[in-house]
Amino acid sequence: EDGILVANKNDKNIHNTLKKYIGETYVYSLKQKEVKKLRKILKVPGEHNIANALAVLTVARTLKIPDKVSFKALSEYRGSWRRFEETQLGKLKIISDYAHHPTEIKVTFKAARAKYPKKKIWCVFQPHQHQRTYYLFKDFVKVLRQAPIDKIIITDIYDVVGREEKKLKKKINSEKLAKAVNRKKVIYLPTGKLLAYIKENLSPIEVLIVMGAGDIYKLVDSLRLTEKRRRKKIK
Repeated sequence: EDGILVANKNDKNIHNTLKKYIGETYVYSLKQKEVKKLRKILKVPGEHNIANALAVLTVARTLKIPDKVSFKALSEYRGSWRRFEETQLGKLKIISDYAHHPTEIKVTFKAARAKYPKKKIWCVFQPHQHQRTYYLFKDFVKVLRQAPIDKIIITDIYDVVGREEKKLKKKINSEKLAKAVNRKKVIYLPTGKLLAYIKENLSPIEVLIVMGAGDIYKLVDSLRLTEKRRRKKIK
C-alpha cells in the first residue's frame, strides 16, 4: 500500500488495476512529449522499446534521478542478448531475436520493417514447444500470415524436455503450421536443411531474422563460420 505503481496508460488491460490501487500512481504514454526525443536517441528499434524507455524514465523520476542522467543511459543502451541483436556478415544483416510468442513475433517484425523499410527481409522461425504451438496455433497463423516481411521459413519445433504432452506432440508440427498460414512467402524447412538453403539463396536476402527461444541461434554461428571461410578463400 505504501509502494509506487508505474503503469502504461496505453494498455487497456491495466485500467481496472489503476482504479483499484490506493497507493501513489504514475503513468506513461506514447503520446507524451518525451517520445520524440527517445525516437532519436534509442539504439533499439520498435514502439515496444519506446514504451519500455518511458517506463524506465518514469521510474527514474520517482527515484529523483535527473532526466539528463536517464536520457544518457537510455541512449547508450544497445539491447540484451538475442533481443533484436544485430550482426553484419558481409552484405547480410542478421537480426537474432528470442521472440517465440505471437505478440513478441508481431512487434519484432514491425520493428524490423520500420528500421529497414525498403530492404528484402527474410525470417527463419523456430517454434518453441509443441504445447505453445498447439494452444496458440490460430494466433501464430494470424501473425505469420500478416507479417510485413518478404519470406518466412518455419523450421522444426524446439522440443522442451519434460514440458511436453505426448498426445499433443502427435497433433502438431511446423509443416502443419506453414500449410495453415497458406501464403507463398511462408514455407516449412527441416532444421538440417536450413544452412544450405540460406547459403543457396543469399543474393535476394538483405536482412535475415533468426527467431525463436530454442537453439536456432546456432544458425547465426554457422553463418559466421561460413563467412569466415569465404574471407579466407578470398585472401
